[in-house]
Amino acid sequence: MTADAADLPHAPPAGGQGRRYLVVLGVVLVWMLGGTLLQLPGNAYLIAGVPLLLVFQLFVARRPLTEIWFRKPQGSPLPAWGWIAAAAFMAFPAYSLASEWGSSPWDVRLWYVASAGGAVPLAHSLARFNRTSVRPLAVCFATAGALGILFVAIPTYLAHHSAAVAGLAGTSHTPSAGFRPRFAEFLRSLLLYVPVVFVLEEVFFRGGLDSYLHREGDDNPWLSAAFVSALWGFWHLPFLIPGLRHSASPVAAALFLAIPLMSIHCLVGIPLSFAWRKGGLLFLPAVVHAFVDAVRNALQLH
Repeated sequence: MTADAADLPHAPPAGGQGRRYLVVLGVVLVWMLGGTLLQLPGNAYLIAGVPLLLVFQLFVARRPLTEIWFRKPQGSPLPAWGWIAAAAFMAFPAYSLASEWGSSPWDVRLWYVASAGGAVPLAHSLARFNRTSVRPLAVCFATAGALGILFVAIPTYLAHHSAAVAGLAGTSHTPSAGFRPRFAEFLRSLLLYVPVVFVLEEVFFRGGLDSYLHREGDDNPWLSAAFVSALWGFWHLPFLIPGLRHSASPVAAALFLAIPLMSIHCLVGIPLSFAWRKGGLLFLPAVVHAFVDAVRNALQLH
């Protein structure tokens, strides 16, 4: 049913399932603890996952690095049109890096570098995309994509509604952006996010952790997908900690937020994991993840 590590040649022993759960949990906690103690800004926290994934894939999972993007060994070399596609996807992140070099902090510049670098595995994924990939991609959009957009649209609507009520009550508020700037922001975000998720976040949780945790023949594939997805939600807490430092109890506030974070990311992440397992290409969950984030940025534009 799925293309798993058991289908791959020379796969190492799977190890105990319980041990794999503990390893996955430990890796995410190490990432979170490091980001919190070092007080890394958001983009630096994301980028810290790159060396952590390299160490995990090569020395813990003991699998080839290419398998974080393709669940089966890669086939033929990238054709000429694929390199053209890679250059095209690399163009906008490279332009953004060059145009903001003097004004952006170091972590933003590294984020643009990651986006440009992700264009190469993205092009390889497009070269391997075929008819069998269409259905899992459509299912992923219809489930994870629809839920993700719903979860970002509801709070945006409530915020705009509150601002409108405040305006009627005589309190000044900033008018929301129109369709054109929102659509421009959507396209800008999509051009950056589609390649970057091949290097940051999605590649870690689906390409790295989900592949390590779920093996062919496991009793409950839903449980492993839910576990990775819940950790994905919990992993977002360090992004919120700076805004909680002035609360009466930052730790209690963070733990209170962890429940909805984990619940929402479970609902979105489980279909992402099954798209990755079924289609064997990180492109399937990655493009849906990038699309939802681009919609979020467009909706939140003021």
